[in-house]
Amino acid sequence: MSNSGIIIFALCVFGFIYFIRYITLITKINEDGIKMYFVPFVKKSIKWSELESVKIVNYGFVGYGVRLGSKYGTVYNINGNKGLAIELKNRKKFVIGTQKETELKNRVEKMLVANTK
Repeated sequence: MSNSGIIIFALCVFGFIYFIRYITLITKINEDGIKMYFVPFVKKSIKWSELESVKIVNYGFVGYGVRLGSKYGTVYNINGNKGLAIELKNRKKFVIGTQKETELKNRVEKMLVANTK
């Protein structure tokens, strides 16, 4: 391999490693609803009025990234096997992975109570 080939290969490897480290999953829950950012791929915003059901589930290990067609619909996961399973009134389903299940559950319950008044 030529010197330029080695340089290009090294740049591709380091670029891929940087890209993998850049991927993040951010979940925000507030009075408006649930927002999920799977940077740099997906951005979702769900209003409380669109929700049919929401619960914390153990979905088993399905790998990392975006997994289509599981029992819970699309799974967005960075690490672990627990997440917030969301079913919308239009029957779409998906799971947002979490490592902070208790904190997430408490926040969702608090917001659900506040938005049903």
